Amino acid sequence: MKKYRLVAIIAILLVVFALPRVFFVPYVTNQLEQEIARSLQAREVKVQLETTWGWDLLFGRLPKLQFIASGAVIDGLQIARVELEGREIRFDPRLLLQEQELVYTAPFPVQGEIVVTENSLNELLWESVDPDRLLRFSVVPEGLDLGGTIQFWNLQWTVTLRGDLEVQHGTALRYVFRDLALSDTKLPPILLDVLSENYELVLDFGAFPYPVELEDVFLTEQEILITFGGQI
Repeated sequence: MKKYRLVAIIAILLVVFALPRVFFVPYVTNQLEQEIARSLQAREVKVQLETTWGWDLLFGRLPKLQFIASGAVIDGLQIARVELEGREIRFDPRLLLQEQELVYTAPFPVQGEIVVTENSLNELLWESVDPDRLLRFSVVPEGLDLGGTIQFWNLQWTVTLRGDLEVQHGTALRYVFRDLALSDTKLPPILLDVLSENYELVLDFGAFPYPVELEDVFLTEQEILITFGGQI
């Protein structure tokens, strides 16, 4: 009889011990997904919490958080994917349970990356500086090409500009011309000045909902990978 009673006590203790994992972890995950989706205007968000049994969440501590947001929007720019990882996150569990509001109580380090596609970059170009869609970007590992046909001095000029994206002030990327090719025709120097002045493109991530700094830019076929870090 004592043996069965001991087994029952152990079973009850295991159930109680597992309650935060079963109920609170999914609750926090869902709240985070809703908040991230709202702040990034994301189509889909997947959050992964690293916690053994979930008891640390009840005391306002999260050892590790990772999320992937797809179809996000930052300052009018369509973002294919945002990935972020944070560690040793402190928050107010009372506010989360009572007000469904996640309030961080201490800064914590984050690292992540943003992926922008060639198509999204062109949509921003046409919307902001080239409504006639005379030029378009091509993203290749060697650089960011801006090519097309423009009219200057009553002539049609076919141009291909190769440039780079440079980090500015930790929150923006600016397209900088590097080389120019022009179909066996000598380019009037003034045309480059006109292109520089009228087709300047800046990707501003200052509206990113987390205070992070852009670190580096990597170009692949039809995609731009931007890494960032900082503290929230």
